Amino acid sequence: MASLRSVIRSIFTLIPSLALALVGSGLAPVPADAQSVKRPVKVMTRNLYLGASLTPAIQATTQLQLALAGTQIWNTVLATDFPTRAGLLAKEIADADPALIGLQEAAIWRTGPPDGPPILGGTPATTVEFDFLQILLDELAAIGTPYVVVRSQNEADLESITASGFDVRLTQRDVILASQAKLSTGELSCGNTQGAHYPAGLQLNIPLLGGLAFVQSTRGYVSADCVVNGRSFRFVNTHLEAFSAGFRAGQAQFLVVAGPASTTALPVVLVGDLNSDPLDGSVNLPDPTPNNAAFNLLTFGFGYVDTWTQANPTSPGFTFGFGQLVNDPDTSGFDTRIDHVLTRPGVVVRTSRVTGTDPDNRSPGGLWPSDHGGVITTLAP
Repeated sequence: MASLRSVIRSIFTLIPSLALALVGSGLAPVPADAQSVKRPVKVMTRNLYLGASLTPAIQATTQLQLALAGTQIWNTVLATDFPTRAGLLAKEIADADPALIGLQEAAIWRTGPPDGPPILGGTPATTVEFDFLQILLDELAAIGTPYVVVRSQNEADLESITASGFDVRLTQRDVILASQAKLSTGELSCGNTQGAHYPAGLQLNIPLLGGLAFVQSTRGYVSADCVVNGRSFRFVNTHLEAFSAGFRAGQAQFLVVAGPASTTALPVVLVGDLNSDPLDGSVNLPDPTPNNAAFNLLTFGFGYVDTWTQANPTSPGFTFGFGQLVNDPDTSGFDTRIDHVLTRPGVVVRTSRVTGTDPDNRSPGGLWPSDHGGVITTLAP
């Protein structure tokens, strides 16, 4: 009978041969560091800020007021200097390094003949003065962090007379961007892109001699089915109505009932400027709908998870509050949380933070990147 020591020696002698046999059969254990591990996914929502408040034009009741408002808006767009802010935004995005970004207020500003908006019989303004999306893409490429457009959706297209001898036209866009580097390495792929308008939009007044005309504040959404680091999900980006809580809530409901966020086939990551602060239950009469109704509908009504409070249960997470000239001396004006990353239950939230409030990332003239902060969230769909 062999001694115990000789038996053990025989076993250790057989181990290399056994391991080779297992490799040949495909059953060999894989070292832990060689196993395929699905890494988390980093996403971002970023409102670029169109460059001026439209409130003066919306509140105008005469053609003179509209013309003066048009000049005020255009001068503010020039003062807030998007080409400079785009460099700050590009640096912010490069530092955050998200795989996917949902952009809101990716504006196109055009000028044209002083003959009034097309709805009043004028010629559409066609001279592009600022294309925010292209300017940002160029800045990202220039610093070695290129992104590409997955889907872009034109939203409201508004034109106004000015007191400056030309018409000015704003086209709003919602956009999904994807990291070119991650696309090139195969870490990221997207397909089945969608974009559409909400079926109902707020009507805005345009003063006319003897009455008013109406234009629609068109809002919409974009989406894409993506695979990032081996994780599949639907990425949805939207910008809900700013001037009516009732329309805003209706758009939120449409998005999750009939829009791309209604899918049950994939996890959903919903990002955007929802214009709805969960802590703001105030109303703006004559609309009796609370300002937080859209957020509450998505979370309490349809079960979407607020990733910010999951990751930061004691932090307010304010994302908005700079003045329209975006040259505030500090961030003390930030007092509202309207930019969100929401998910379906079951998506693990790792981290979430607000960007765009770093005092070291300002222009020499004191401009912040936007009147909003961005939200960068790490998830495991």
